[in-house]
Amino acid sequence: MRLNRFLTAVCITASSICLPITSHSAVQALASRVIYNGDAKAATLTIRNNADKAYMVQNWIEAGETPLADTKVPFVITPPLLKLDSKKETVLRIIYSGNGLATDRESQFWINIQEIPPKPEVENTLQLAVRSKIKLFYRPKSVELELSDAVKQLRWYVEGNTLKLENKSPLFVTIGDLKLNNETQPVANMNHDMVAPFKTIDVLKNLPKNLSSISYTYINEYGGNTSMPAVALK
Repeated sequence: MRLNRFLTAVCITASSICLPITSHSAVQALASRVIYNGDAKAATLTIRNNADKAYMVQNWIEAGETPLADTKVPFVITPPLLKLDSKKETVLRIIYSGNGLATDRESQFWINIQEIPPKPEVENTLQLAVRSKIKLFYRPKSVELELSDAVKQLRWYVEGNTLKLENKSPLFVTIGDLKLNNETQPVANMNHDMVAPFKTIDVLKNLPKNLSSISYTYINEYGGNTSMPAVALK
């Protein structure tokens, strides 16, 4: 109860002296994913400070869907800490150490971008420090398949009361929207939306009894949605 009263008091004080709190970050990445080609020396990601004040930004990479032999992530991101002035952009460089990852399929990691807001000029001001997570895909040079061709190797099927998705390709595929039968609205309760290379996932459970087809979009290499033809389910 004491904590609730304290939070309420802080919110009232903050709302009387601050602009409304918004959910978007001040520091934003200008891409939703980074693809690191195995024959490249580095990959890059541009970030921008949309705020009216300078922000400190901390950057690091952590493990994603790819299991690692140890806990060490084989990437370095530079600079790991920087000051980004108002309305300015900078380029982050991602460098692979050169060993430890599979050569026959993609590996996936997360780029973390943690904004550190400046000290507020007014006391008792609520501040949000947003952390953005960007997908990083390492694509070895031996894998020459395009994502648009990898999507053609997906297999959708029903097992019991579960919609499953098998990925027969060496690339990660992320599903955008999924629609059942001829419905106009996509489902909102997918169990998983990204399928790893050569893996099968449970996409949706408790299917309607009359389910005969699905339509979907996938997230292309530019972060946009690409529509695919409807799939008849057997």
